[in-house]
Amino acid sequence: MKSIMLYLKRNLYFILSMTTLILTFSAAVVLLAVFDLGKPVAQTSVGFVYLGSTDPSEYGDVLAPRIAQWQDTADYALSYQEYEWVIDLNYFVFDVDNTVQNVDTDQNNKAYFTITEDAKNELHQDLISDLSQALIDGFDYDALLDDLESDMSLLKNRKTYDLKDYIDISLYDTAIDTIQMDNLPLSVVTNIHNAIDDITIPAHARFTLSDALMSYDLTNEELSVIASAMQHLFVVTPVQGFIFEPYTTLPTWVLPGANVRILLMSGYDFSFFNPLQETMTVSVDRIDQDSLLFTLKGYPFLTQYQRVVENGSVIYFQEIRNENLSLNETTPGITVIDTITETTYELIITPGVNGQVILYNRLTTLLHQAASKIGRASCRERV
Repeated sequence: MKSIMLYLKRNLYFILSMTTLILTFSAAVVLLAVFDLGKPVAQTSVGFVYLGSTDPSEYGDVLAPRIAQWQDTADYALSYQEYEWVIDLNYFVFDVDNTVQNVDTDQNNKAYFTITEDAKNELHQDLISDLSQALIDGFDYDALLDDLESDMSLLKNRKTYDLKDYIDISLYDTAIDTIQMDNLPLSVVTNIHNAIDDITIPAHARFTLSDALMSYDLTNEELSVIASAMQHLFVVTPVQGFIFEPYTTLPTWVLPGANVRILLMSGYDFSFFNPLQETMTVSVDRIDQDSLLFTLKGYPFLTQYQRVVENGSVIYFQEIRNENLSLNETTPGITVIDTITETTYELIITPGVNGQVILYNRLTTLLHQAASKIGRASCRERV
């Protein structure tokens, strides 16, 4: 008996601790059984709006103010090139009854919206107010609405739609500008026409002619013809950062504003940067034995680009005069100048005329803004 009392006395704290633990565990089991606290919490929501702890009868009261706030703050837009139009989500009406009826427990459910025909037409007018007629005619507005309603049903906070995804693909072949290069050697016309149908200008990248046409084995003159045509065409686009060398002695085929000399061994190339998020193409067609037609194609521009030609300073031809007493009236090509006091015999060895700096500038007119001149596309030319 004494040994039992001694054991209990020595282990009293252990016995009390175990008794307390057993009673606590038993109480927890009873509470869980009585209050059903062990039941998993429902993971029910509509978009970002959590409904797991809400009685189904109160779903509408919880959803309506939260989605109204979302409609006022969500950022939805339609973009094209450098422009963007805000999509006002308040044209749509939240269908609370349909949304609540389709809520499934433990699911992330969709929100449902409706739009009246009048609101649908007003939104359409908002989005096409700045577009050209070609873009309006090719715009699949219903396809945009389908994507818009799908994203709204998920209550996405931010979404930008690219107009290019909703316009007729044929608009990519819109002719932006053309140039006809004449007086070309027959071999140049034949080789370019046989080698090239289209030249692709990659989106948002620097284009370099030698890299793009490396595999075609064209001569410097043939590359010069192509580069000169492209120089003329891309003045009426937003491309920038032209790098090239002009001819100083002009070939017969060079045109004003179309003068690029390619000498690959000397590093004379043609390069520019395309800031657009879409590609462009330059097509080549044969007109006759000495003519090629180059056409720049791409999506229509909303910004207007115009080619402006300005005459700059005169570059006077430098004459070098040498005295030659052997000249007389029988010398071939001689010019006789008689004055009261003397007769002068003049022979022109190197003919020349005065030149002039000609600037080819780009006049840019943004939507709802006045035109501004940008000199990035300018070049000098002696004529």
